[in-house]
Amino acid sequence: MYLITNRHLCDEYHYLSVIEDAVSSGVENIILREKDMSDEELTNLYNKIVSKISYLHNEFNLIINNNINLYKNLNFSGIHLSFKRFRQLVKDEFVFEDKKLLGLSLHSTSEIDILEEIIKEKNIKVDYIILSHIYETKCKENLKPKGINLLKEGKKITNIKIVGLGGILPENVKEVSKYADDFAIMSTLFTCKNVKLKIKEYKI
Repeated sequence: MYLITNRHLCDEYHYLSVIEDAVSSGVENIILREKDMSDEELTNLYNKIVSKISYLHNEFNLIINNNINLYKNLNFSGIHLSFKRFRQLVKDEFVFEDKKLLGLSLHSTSEIDILEEIIKEKNIKVDYIILSHIYETKCKENLKPKGINLLKEGKKITNIKIVGLGGILPENVKEVSKYADDFAIMSTLFTCKNVKLKIKEYKI
């Protein structure tokens, strides 16, 4: 399971508690996605998260979203990029660290095709791709969901780990897991009262 952060959904105490409870319940990947924060603010938040869950040692990956400066300067497990940002970095001949995770957000099979060509040409290691959005979600209220078919078709094109995102709930996670290797959630955990119980509901 991947947890994408959004501090606008709750106060800081609950935010940090959600991350702690998620990791202690077996969530292996936390994507720090606070796009409106400065590098200094993100660094402070990173330190708070690490301090809060340091006792869990290496049981999780803390992944920064889109921020190259912090990817290079802090001890993040990897970086998650929009496909547009990834393509620009490839064009600029940016060198990704082999020991760190690289994840991408994609929204169509045509983007997967393009990614496969880039990987073949540049020999870049991509660890996972998040495909979205699968079901209706409040985060994308005015956009039609891509549906489970995006996951099905994606599987035919690539061997990269596929992660489904968007409106994934305990009642539909089994369907998602038929066609994706993993799934990502955000608002469900940050707005619920009992994180550990909610994660148990997702267990297949």
